[in-house]
Amino acid sequence: MGDKQLPRQRSHDSVCLRCRRLDQLVSVPAAVRAGHSTGVVRGSVTGRFGYDVPVSGRVVQVSALARALAAPRRPRAATGPAVVFGGSALLALWNLLVAVSDPAGGTAWFGLVFFLAVAAGSGWVLRTRQRRVQVMGPLVDEAVGLWRRSWYCRRCGVVSVYGAGAPTTVAASGLASALISVAQQRRQQRGLSVRPSSAGVLH
Repeated sequence: MGDKQLPRQRSHDSVCLRCRRLDQLVSVPAAVRAGHSTGVVRGSVTGRFGYDVPVSGRVVQVSALARALAAPRRPRAATGPAVVFGGSALLALWNLLVAVSDPAGGTAWFGLVFFLAVAAGSGWVLRTRQRRVQVMGPLVDEAVGLWRRSWYCRRCGVVSVYGAGAPTTVAASGLASALISVAQQRRQQRGLSVRPSSAGVLH
């Protein structure tokens, strides 16, 4: 979908921070929604007895602009490493029981060492991913809030970011990562502004 087909949504409180005009301004969520189109594809396949069987399916097309303006996403959950860690730990325990009951058997000891190594590796990945989710999760939530208050200018091709903090402009390409950086900068600025006031209260 081209820029000319984007819906016009103006804000009385927001302008393009580059050209200072409103006539080509559209909210980023509206631009992303307008960039998604769904179509139905119909055809036929050969059935079990040689007859043609009609089939249909839905196809979702996403424009390049909608992909560029997509909202930030939270880091992936640690479900996979957690499953691997739990399964390898159980298998290591089972091999330990077998090895204790038959100390002469080398296969159980090898299995014990192998699954302990798998459990250690998956446990490290699990812990790293959980830390990333804990750190990046709230930051991504703030970035999504900025995404909802961002405006795309069809004339300039830039995004004006509003919300808490000083308004700023970022490039339309790679908007999600840019909004995470803006959210991180604003969080650091809030931390710097809080420290002097809290220090004054202590004194």
